[in-house]
Amino acid sequence: MSIFNKKSVKNENPEKDKHNKHGNITAEEINKIDMDLIIRKTILNEQTPFLISEAYKAARTNIMFALKDNKGCKKVIITSANPGEGKSTNCVNIAISFAQMGERVLIVDADMRRPRLHRYFKIKNKNGTSNILGGFSSVDECIYHDEGTNVDVITAGHVPPNPAELLASEEMDNMLEQLVQMYDYIFIDTPPINVVTDVALIAKKVTGVMIVVRHNITSRDMIDRCINSLNFAGARLMGFVLNAVEHNEYVGKYTYNSYKKYGIKKYGYRKYGKYGYGKYGYGKYGYGKYGYGYGDTDYEDDTNGDVSN
Repeated sequence: MSIFNKKSVKNENPEKDKHNKHGNITAEEINKIDMDLIIRKTILNEQTPFLISEAYKAARTNIMFALKDNKGCKKVIITSANPGEGKSTNCVNIAISFAQMGERVLIVDADMRRPRLHRYFKIKNKNGTSNILGGFSSVDECIYHDEGTNVDVITAGHVPPNPAELLASEEMDNMLEQLVQMYDYIFIDTPPINVVTDVALIAKKVTGVMIVVRHNITSRDMIDRCINSLNFAGARLMGFVLNAVEHNEYVGKYTYNSYKKYGIKKYGYRKYGKYGYGKYGYGKYGYGKYGYGYGDTDYEDDTNGDVSN
């Protein structure tokens, strides 16, 4: 393991370094590269442990049953109460699980304040949602197809000065109207509900909303606030994804404890209290790091630091 304790290190091949004309890679850039690798390792693939794959299949089945009476394309927002609770990772993997059934699946990054989905697929966040809504690009120009997962992706695009206004605009309606003609399922990754108003602005434009909660982190008060916000917006709350659960019991020859990163199940919102969220406060996931002035700072890592899968 190499430890970099200086501000920057020399790149062995400066000509290939497009980020720094002097051929230097800063420690911050190195950390970002490492985090990108960690993020991509959380995507479902053939090497994903059995229990993790089955957990996402269970989530997929629950979503299918919840939407069985809805005809045509299903549009699902996957969000969370606060940053760092795993919404983006779960959005990607739930979408992949549907694509594995042969469904036509699109993932839309509607978090134009802190774009993230492009990092899962190792693509440039050049043209995306903001460009479509701003009238600078067409829908077809912004769709990226990932061969490995068989899902289509629209990244967030350039960070705009008015993301909330763009999501609430008629252009958002037009974009969704065009996309529903092309896909069976559209999964939309949005900013956390309790931090900005973006989800409330588009909640009625979609079929339903799923909330990712992180075990031992998301507080009961925060979940209550999410539910109240969605109810006020007239949204349909489909259920919850319980993330980062530690199981200790054995199932056959597999131990859940070996795969503690994921524990996914759909819970009715009136049942969440039994999981004891109430005793957990904001901790490091408070509002302070998710204001409008995002700069270049990323979310807290929502991969739980476990990349054994």
